Amino acid sequence: MAKLSCSYFFILMLVFSALLMVECDEGKRCHTTIDKGNFCDLVDCRLSCFSGYNGVGKCFDDPKVPGRSNCGCLYNC
Repeated sequence: MAKLSCSYFFILMLVFSALLMVECDEGKRCHTTIDKGNFCDLVDCRLSCFSGYNGVGKCFDDPKVPGRSNCGCLYNC
């Protein structure tokens, strides 16, 4: 029974992580993370998001690494 529960939990986590990578809602707005490896510079983030996705870039804190931020891009799907 424990193996079965663990398998369902693993599958649920895979689906959830896939939805977090690119999420769309009824408003047809998508969100993606740009350049996860580097520290977020707001000017570069906004420029990259606008030039690559025609969207709005914003820095947000990385929950896995305290003190590090990533560039998030919100754009029309």
